[in-house]
Amino acid sequence: MNEVRRRKKKKRFFGGDPYAYYAMGVVIALALSMLLCLTVFFRIDNIRVEGVTLYRNDQIINIGGITEDMNLVRTDVHKAEQRLADNLVYIDKVEIKKAYPSTVIIKCTEAVKAADIEEDGKYYVLSFSGRILESANSEPTGGIPIIKGFELKSKKPGSELEAEDGYKSKILLNLLRELEAQQYTQVEQIDLSSRANIVISYENRLDLDIGSSADISYKLSYFKAVINSLTKDYKGTLIYNGTDNGISAIPRDRLITKPNFADDDSDADKEDPNENLWSMEEDDSAADDPNNENSWSNNGDSWDNSGNGGQDQGTWDNGTNTWDNGTNTWDNGANTWDTGNTWDNGGW
Repeated sequence: MNEVRRRKKKKRFFGGDPYAYYAMGVVIALALSMLLCLTVFFRIDNIRVEGVTLYRNDQIINIGGITEDMNLVRTDVHKAEQRLADNLVYIDKVEIKKAYPSTVIIKCTEAVKAADIEEDGKYYVLSFSGRILESANSEPTGGIPIIKGFELKSKKPGSELEAEDGYKSKILLNLLRELEAQQYTQVEQIDLSSRANIVISYENRLDLDIGSSADISYKLSYFKAVINSLTKDYKGTLIYNGTDNGISAIPRDRLITKPNFADDDSDADKEDPNENLWSMEEDDSAADDPNNENSWSNNGDSWDNSGNGGQDQGTWDNGTNTWDNGTNTWDNGANTWDTGNTWDNGGW
């Protein structure tokens, strides 16, 4: 009885559904094909490098670690891409593709120099992607902006841009990319000493005071329109005053410097070393008349506007620097004008 059952089972196993044999054959064939693909077929015999001018093809291939006779199926292209990006600072982006049956294509995007960051008399080359390309050059590259007022945190070639002031890294990269996009081709210098008062030196004749980095795209397009309306020989400063007030254009020879109302001892051309830069012209006829309403005397240091016999209503004392007409006092020590307002303009 048991022997009969065993024979029936054996018969069903070998003489059962023929599709089972077919499926088993397919599985075995696939396994053999996969084994051959990983060991015999798809050997790499062609490696093509594209987009490289700063490195030799054999440098790219060797550092990437892909060689001929390697199996194309088993080659890890992602690891090769990472090796190239980590070891070649002038490679910004790498994409490796497999072209079956036997070709590897290595597409590289090289870094582009965006600016020289100046620090302690040395220059650090920065790419548009935000990587340090070269470190501690003694001379600027030329043809790219020089960045001032930026303190690098990492100066090693290949490192990502990082400033001591964390916000400046983002500001600088956004600004450089926007200048490139709007075709500001002759930027000599960018001063980032103050994030609230960024100044761009352009075409060796214009200083663009753009303020903060807010709305930088709009500001630069606005400046570009104004620059295009100026003559080619115009030299001066363009100041952004806000969306409501527009841009001020001040010629270079009309820039207002800080006034000096104090005595200038260094001016050797003055006949009187005690003469003030700001003075009132004497009236000889008035000096002869003690009752004159308005007179200025450098000797008496008095201003008389009373008109009643030369009574001194106001006194100017160069020793104490006070002018007192009974109600108002000017004190260079406290810098106050006692009408309730503070007046401080360089020591006046």
